[in-house]
Amino acid sequence: MKSATPQCNSFDRLRRSSLPCAMLLSLATADAAPLDDVSPPPPTDPSAYTNPPADPQAALDAILTMPPTNEGAIALPNGVYGDRYTPRAENVLPPALQTSFKIPTNGKPSPLFGAQPYTQQLLLFEEFGTEKLDPTLPAPPLTFPPPTVGPAPVQDPNSIARSGPSAAALEAFMRQPGLYPFPSQYSNALDRNPWQAQIEAFLNRHPVGSPAEGRPPGKGWSHQRWNEFYPQVAFKTAQAGAKLNGGMRDRRQLHNYAVGEFGPGGLYNQTSDTPVIAGTTKGIDTRFHPNMPIQNHKALWTFDGTFPPKLLMVRYGQPVLMRHYNALPIDPSANMGFGLHTLSTHEHNGHSPAESDGYANAFFFP
Repeated sequence: MKSATPQCNSFDRLRRSSLPCAMLLSLATADAAPLDDVSPPPPTDPSAYTNPPADPQAALDAILTMPPTNEGAIALPNGVYGDRYTPRAENVLPPALQTSFKIPTNGKPSPLFGAQPYTQQLLLFEEFGTEKLDPTLPAPPLTFPPPTVGPAPVQDPNSIARSGPSAAALEAFMRQPGLYPFPSQYSNALDRNPWQAQIEAFLNRHPVGSPAEGRPPGKGWSHQRWNEFYPQVAFKTAQAGAKLNGGMRDRRQLHNYAVGEFGPGGLYNQTSDTPVIAGTTKGIDTRFHPNMPIQNHKALWTFDGTFPPKLLMVRYGQPVLMRHYNALPIDPSANMGFGLHTLSTHEHNGHSPAESDGYANAFFFP
């Protein structure tokens, strides 16, 4: 006896039940809908694109009448603007007395202070350490600390504009969890620079339009594909003058100075030549060799203002947000004759969009 198999009509089944159709249509709609608007900025946006000029030569000639792009970076008191010679005002030697040997500071080679090769321990990288980007965290009690006068070499004893925050104040601020104000896709154009009063006092100009964030406003400077690659973790640091490491990142090391070669008795539990510095970076100072002097805060600028150099440990494919504070001196000549106090951060071995990775002229002022 043969059993009859009823004819299968898939279209008839879909017609009888609307659920699969609804599911298919919903999924198709979800796949087609973009998470972010990637169209060009509208004409009213401050970052709106402009068409090429009809007369290219006239446009090039007009550029010559404009102020230099970094003029604001070398603003001086009483409406005066410096030039490219301003940052080298405190070179060790004036140009007429410099040697032909090309030293970046236009000075003489640094003395060795009797230091011999291979006579000090190599400092290991110190991990930044990331944390979950949590919008529910309350506002922290401490705001970004302003520059104050203090003892050399970590601060300037006489001038606020040539100094930076105290080491204790900066570390207390950096130890607070989370980011505040919480990051957004567009530049934060509402909050002011915490150093606005000190900047105004140096420039003798009131008020100074000094936003808290380095990005210009508008869609063109916003984080690209913000929703698609919403940051899962974050970290913060401050570009600051040289100071003693207080060990604030010890517990952010993946090894925690507790396992393997980093654990007690391990090869890397001893983090420097100083016998008492084991299982921590607390106490490491900014000198390149025990025989050499501690670096002045105007001569050496680092992440956190500390040694060892920093290392970012992240996972490929995991979006990360970095908040980089500028804690350098307000006076553009307070640099021992080398470098300008503006920042433009660039990351290696990562994929970063242009608006947040060293884009030309995207400077972040103190």
